Amino acid sequence: MSRLRVYDHPTLAAYARHADAAIADWRAIRHPSKFLRRFAAALPPRARVLDYGCGIGLELAWLRRQGCLVEGVDGTPAFLREARRRNPGVRLACARFETWPMPAGRYDGIWCQAALIHVPPDELRRQLMKLRQGLRPGGRVGATLAWGRWRGFTQHDWIPGRYLAAYSRAEAAAFFNDGWTIQHLAVTSHDGRHGRWTELLASPQPATV
Repeated sequence: MSRLRVYDHPTLAAYARHADAAIADWRAIRHPSKFLRRFAAALPPRARVLDYGCGIGLELAWLRRQGCLVEGVDGTPAFLREARRRNPGVRLACARFETWPMPAGRYDGIWCQAALIHVPPDELRRQLMKLRQGLRPGGRVGATLAWGRWRGFTQHDWIPGRYLAAYSRAEAAAFFNDGWTIQHLAVTSHDGRHGRWTELLASPQPATV
């Protein structure tokens, strides 16, 4: 089994099996979260924004209503069907994070809400490098990571079979030590999602010559 399949296939399969339950739950979430508002306020007018793990496109739609030029990527076809219905004409890709080709320097902002919780720590580091490459100078990433210490495949979760990785506040911040400047770091509860989350707003540090 390849490195990708060790955690990625079971997670995508779990979402495929329980897509209806996930869609129903996310439709009931109150939007926008305080953190999404903070992220949007840090962007320039008419910002080009990627929703990395866009799910059913709720946050994507809100950002579009604020005047952002939005795009999205997600690995679950059922979620993307909902996202396309909610965001007609928006560029949406069905792909894994690990294999989707990030365009260099394209985005003013990348929103990543509760998406990178499904990759293990080493892959999270690689993904943050990828996000950094996709941002324009002065761009922002808004990311939420699950708060806690548990990592592995869920058995009694509301979507059983997913890989989940949680981190303490200090652990989450440490992922952004290399090549990032953190503008906002906080642990919050029930702000746009159930449970506790570490939210980070960060920008790439200028490349040194």
